[in-house]
Amino acid sequence: MANDYGHLPKVEKLSDINANRLATWYSKAYEDDNLFRTLAIDETTLSMFLDWVGVMYGGGSEIDRHMVELCRIRMANQNECFH
Repeated sequence: MANDYGHLPKVEKLSDINANRLATWYSKAYEDDNLFRTLAIDETTLSMFLDWVGVMYGGGSEIDRHMVELCRIRMANQNECFH
């Protein structure tokens, strides 16, 4: 579902592991895969990001979820991101 927004290269063909990760992304986040496919260019970066998301949104962080969401929205606004 990659769209024309963004300027960075994106992975077209995903490995089986990343295809499963993307299915989870769709079910738990949203059905826009631009960020996922951009980060998938580098496996280490994608893994670190998904680990961070798991901690921040999975309840393992001591940072309030509302604060995390406010920061995400502010960063998106500052970067003119449509998310």
